[in-house]
Amino acid sequence: MKKLQSLVSLLAAGMILLSGCSQNSDKLAGDGSSGNLKLKVAVQATSGQVFQFLAEDKKFLEREGVDVELVYINAASDAFSALSSGQVDILSTYGTGGPLIQIANGQDFTIFGGYMLIGATPVFARPETKYESIEDFRGKTIAIMRGGTPDLVLKGIMYDAGFDLQKDVTFVEMRRNPDVMEAVRSGQVDFGAVSTGFELQIQEMGMRVVMWPDDLWPDHSCCRMLARSDWLKSNQDAVQCLIRAYLRAEEIMPDNMDRVVELTSKNLDMPVETAKSFLLSPHIYYHVDPYRNSVVKMWEKMQGFGYIVNPGVKIENHIDTSGYKAALDALAKENSENEFYKKKLEEYQRHNF
Repeated sequence: MKKLQSLVSLLAAGMILLSGCSQNSDKLAGDGSSGNLKLKVAVQATSGQVFQFLAEDKKFLEREGVDVELVYINAASDAFSALSSGQVDILSTYGTGGPLIQIANGQDFTIFGGYMLIGATPVFARPETKYESIEDFRGKTIAIMRGGTPDLVLKGIMYDAGFDLQKDVTFVEMRRNPDVMEAVRSGQVDFGAVSTGFELQIQEMGMRVVMWPDDLWPDHSCCRMLARSDWLKSNQDAVQCLIRAYLRAEEIMPDNMDRVVELTSKNLDMPVETAKSFLLSPHIYYHVDPYRNSVVKMWEKMQGFGYIVNPGVKIENHIDTSGYKAALDALAKENSENEFYKKKLEEYQRHNF
């Protein structure tokens, strides 16, 4: 029986153009008859897993032989625990700073791909609050959620501008984005910084966005895809299949934004206008490329302002771009005249060395 299953698997693999997906018995979907690799990907139910939604809608995942189960876990601490214990295979929408802190604290996680490069994380205030430049933050109070992308990017910008983050500004730590917004609205603090997807709520509460961090720190790293290092080494075929499906989705996404909005609204039970507010924002950039250099830059900044204090961990050992590059090379070879894949190869060279 095992020999027959192996023969069927080999024949199926040979029929999938450039798929390169091998099949491990413990990864087969259902009873294994579909021949698909099965992955569990943890995500937050806020900004949307747009490549997943579009890849599923356009049958790219099916074409690559991958079944993906999204596991919605909103608390980052719970998501990291689920990854560490093997309850999920991959984390996607949990920023960069959080994973880097986990790695610095001894978790053997590896970043292997991207999702949002910049993530539309607005800094906002009440209408009467003066803001003309970053210098207007001096002496002020700012509400944040510690360790999230809004917190880390804002502190990185201030750090580069010469702020003493212990003396020149006061950060007030909150548990949830709604708490941050209420603290600003009620006058408890001067400014706030929140995650993706809250721009409309800020406006509805009578406040205004005063600064978009990507204007001052272009290509800062937002959400990265990561996995346990041992799992990643043992599942390179599955990872490459997933990345190929997501790259196909990224290729067609600009021409299918109406459908992306529709899918995001449906999958997250979110009002269409809310989905549009961030999906169509010029301050968000969805990108499968790992952007290794941006991750390293954030690691260095976090060391600079004291979020990472373990000198024994080398972040370069926890970034693996090989699966992405192999997936990209396969698609570029398959689509040799396609300008999208030519551009992606150029971007890879610029941002991963």
